[in-house]
Amino acid sequence: MVSTSATKAALPLKFRHAFGLGCTIAAICTVAQAEPSQAPTNGSANDKGNQAEQSAPTNEQCIETHRQAQQAQNDGKLVRARELSRNCTALACPGLIVTDCARWLNDMEQRIPSVVFEVRLDGKPNLTATVVADGERVQEWTRGESLRLDPGEHQFRFEMAEHQPIIQNLLLAEGMRYRIVSVDFATEKPATPAVATPVAPPLAAAPAVPSERPTPIIVYPLLGVGAVGLGSFALFGLMGKSKQSDLENTCKPNCTDSDLKPMKTSYLIGDISLGVGVASLVAASVFYFGRQEKPPSTTVGFAPLPGGGAASASYRF
Repeated sequence: MVSTSATKAALPLKFRHAFGLGCTIAAICTVAQAEPSQAPTNGSANDKGNQAEQSAPTNEQCIETHRQAQQAQNDGKLVRARELSRNCTALACPGLIVTDCARWLNDMEQRIPSVVFEVRLDGKPNLTATVVADGERVQEWTRGESLRLDPGEHQFRFEMAEHQPIIQNLLLAEGMRYRIVSVDFATEKPATPAVATPVAPPLAAAPAVPSERPTPIIVYPLLGVGAVGLGSFALFGLMGKSKQSDLENTCKPNCTDSDLKPMKTSYLIGDISLGVGVASLVAASVFYFGRQEKPPSTTVGFAPLPGGGAASASYRF
């Protein structure tokens, strides 16, 4: 077998360099194959184990969560109590706590009220509206999901572009599940322009027809009788007074009935005249002031006609 040095001497110079480079590469490959491969580390498995140990609640945490869940139920915050009850059902918690929390969790599912929103635009379902419940925007309502809320009064605000917001207040009781809250937005229709109608020329106002209250004919004779009665009363009264004066000067106090008769007659006629006169005047006043209004006996009218007019006159008897 020929040695390496002899081989190098026999080969030309350029082949020597190629031979040396090939040996070097072969040596590197041999060393690389001779190094033992390293086994994969199990660091990721250890990290997962550590995270599992850290996420598992301790007994103190389970007890505190159990206490908070019970307190939330007493305060009426059922949604918060439901979340806490779910946390304390972890397998790492003590058995009694897990039992209580599981029972509470099932109870909360039945007691917590929930609502489902329904929005319509012009009578058709619409999902572009924004729903705000108690000041917080509701994201999942468009998927038809129910929203769990604590018992009590809640305010819902529905907003839609180019529409006035609609606000509804609703009182939710325990066990009221899947309560539908429905609103309907309406698109304002443009106002229909009013059709101009021809305006008729104003009619000439008819002159006011004065009414008449004619005096009844009976008033005049009654006034005459009344005047005569008053005049007769004055006349016979003076005559009676005169005769009384004569009697006082002549026969008083020994006047006989025949002496007194003319005086009494004059006074009697005067009293009767006064009564008749007053009664006649009263009757005349009643007939005069109680008379009724009547249209005028003579009426004149005028009505415009196309191309002229028409006049009319009437007299009432």
